Amino acid sequence: MLGYSLLLTAAYLINAATYCAQHLKGLSYSNVGTKSTKVGESDVYVGRDERKDAHLHQYTHIFPLLYEKAQSRGDKVAITELEDCEVKRETTCTELFQRALSLSHYFSTEDGGIPMKKYDEDCNNGNFKILGIYGANSANWLTADLACMVMGATSLVMHSKFSQDEVVEILNESKLEWLCIDLNLVDALLERKKDLPFLKKLLILDTLPDSTNKGKRVNRPGAPAETEEQKEKREKWEKAEKENLELYKKLKTKAEGLGMTMCQINDLTKKKITKYKVKETDPEHISTIVYTSGTSGKPKGVMLSNRALYFTVVPVSKWSIFLKFNPQHHFSYLPLSHIYERSIAYLSLYRGMQIRIWSKDISLFSKDLSQCGANIVVGVPKVFNRLYTTIMAEIAKLPPLKRFMVQKILAMRRSNNHGGFSQFLEGMTHVSQKIRDKINPSLEVFFSGGGKISPNVERDLSVLLNVHFYQGYGLTETSGPVIVQHQTDDRTNSIGGPISPHVEYKVVTWEKYDAKGNPPRGELLLRGQQLFSGYFLRKEQTQNAFTEDKFYKTGDVVQVGKDGAITFLDRSKGLVKLSQGEYIETDMLNNLYSDIDFVNHCVVYGDDSMDGPLAIINVDKDLFAKCLERDGVLKSQGISADAFLKNLTDEKLNKEEYVKYVRGKMLEMYKTTNLNRYNIVNDIYLTCKLWDTSNYLTPTFKIRTFYVFNDFKFFIEKIQKTYKDKMKGKSK
Repeated sequence: MLGYSLLLTAAYLINAATYCAQHLKGLSYSNVGTKSTKVGESDVYVGRDERKDAHLHQYTHIFPLLYEKAQSRGDKVAITELEDCEVKRETTCTELFQRALSLSHYFSTEDGGIPMKKYDEDCNNGNFKILGIYGANSANWLTADLACMVMGATSLVMHSKFSQDEVVEILNESKLEWLCIDLNLVDALLERKKDLPFLKKLLILDTLPDSTNKGKRVNRPGAPAETEEQKEKREKWEKAEKENLELYKKLKTKAEGLGMTMCQINDLTKKKITKYKVKETDPEHISTIVYTSGTSGKPKGVMLSNRALYFTVVPVSKWSIFLKFNPQHHFSYLPLSHIYERSIAYLSLYRGMQIRIWSKDISLFSKDLSQCGANIVVGVPKVFNRLYTTIMAEIAKLPPLKRFMVQKILAMRRSNNHGGFSQFLEGMTHVSQKIRDKINPSLEVFFSGGGKISPNVERDLSVLLNVHFYQGYGLTETSGPVIVQHQTDDRTNSIGGPISPHVEYKVVTWEKYDAKGNPPRGELLLRGQQLFSGYFLRKEQTQNAFTEDKFYKTGDVVQVGKDGAITFLDRSKGLVKLSQGEYIETDMLNNLYSDIDFVNHCVVYGDDSMDGPLAIINVDKDLFAKCLERDGVLKSQGISADAFLKNLTDEKLNKEEYVKYVRGKMLEMYKTTNLNRYNIVNDIYLTCKLWDTSNYLTPTFKIRTFYVFNDFKFFIEKIQKTYKDKMKGKSK
């Protein structure tokens, strides 16, 4: 104890000196390309071309680039598929692309090939060969995608968690006939066959035991005899495979009875192809249509061209963080149906990184992460929020003295994270190393995209694990990452700058945000080579998405710094005006109140009929029970945590005592800010209902506010009526 006390005293003295020595690193993300001459618009900024790399300027189709890299790597593993946290199947680089070429031959020739159809669409002159891909991450998912690239078809991808109604609508809108699909999704689709007049062929993505496939289960020669645990897993796998094979036969018979054909992709990849020619190399050819549910409304298909994919993958491959940390593995757990993960998969193949696909079981996620070998882990805010909550909960369980010491050490390191003092302190105590060894011993970098992350979570995770934390920004409409932080930029409020000199951006005045101010603030507009070509079969929506000078209207409110760095402020739809004329930033409040330990999701609502905002709070009922027990709330009610959780409903959850407790925690969070009083939330509704991709979350765990507001309309209308009645009382 005395040693730790002396260490803490010395650390405080070193910290004071080191903190004063910190300085901002020289960095500039962009140059002013065009001075503004319009009212309500900033200058146009252009990404800097520091590397002068010819590959950043000369388009080529990405398949040959990926193929050449695979040929140079040969028998090195391209994709590893995990099951129960064990390596179940490996596919080498040569095997992956040989199978893709073989499958492309099938797509081109079998039954006349994927049919060409005419659509009311300007892109591709209205002519599309469309192949659907509907399933979870797998080597065969990527094989089908690559096969499409070669034979000139357009892949149409859907998330495996889309509702059946959404899937049926997409399949009919696209008149899709050929669909690659996971076996577990087939039966529900066959039940809707009467609603699917176009669908004719189902290609099963699963690897079944009677399939001759190149990516075989790993059984290394000379390996030690299997343990009892390994034997149990093997027998479990064999049983599951046998059941899947029986299910396949049953569903195949059912499909044929409905006039459809059904086969396994692994049975279509046997033909050896030695030569190939990419059939559609036109940069404007639509390579893929990505259906995205977004946060409101029904799914729409975002059309991405060959050009857009090239000018995403190649520039990101030159990203300073990749050059510095040189990753060898990519941990694939975000859905490939989302362009964020898919662009990283292409990037992995281009850079020669092994793709390790998780076990697809959320209960095994932590173990998969700890064993994945990836030094850079990409994710979305919800994943990092959950990781942060888990770590803090474990620290809270430590004995009082040990907990005090850990918290003190981490608190001192926050002021100079990654600086000399912080590393000195970590070198003496190894606090972060012990935590990181449990999370992922190889970990060096977290990268967050797909939404705004809380600065507190970003900063604290960086300190807790002694890793670098970077942010980026991208949309389906930008083909993935378009703005990223440089490896020397450690600011928690920055999302960085353009990934290439082909990206132009400006801001336009929006509500209280002034594009002519210092610094410029407003809605972010983007223009560049990696932008989408339009929304499939939605010409009016496409037209409305762009300005007259072809800048895409992102709907996101940002600030542009002197160095060109962009700070995300809010969604334009998230900025609402209250009855007093005061604005509140609902996205910022959602992030603020989601930092409370037991809060899974917070959705703040407000409008000009209300004096203050309300919030729908989705709680983790187990964590909530622990907090209520810890703070004596349950004791005052005369019940235990188990009794509280038994048959818990939203009605029971919204007892005044529990609502009052949550309001108090929210007020504590509010007091850590400098926000005005209009950001205090007094009206809240608590729910313990599971929020997932079947109801309120997108595939990247963003909240679909449209559906939340619709389902909790009863509470919103109740609060609105309260304010309305209050106004009536004042007017009397």
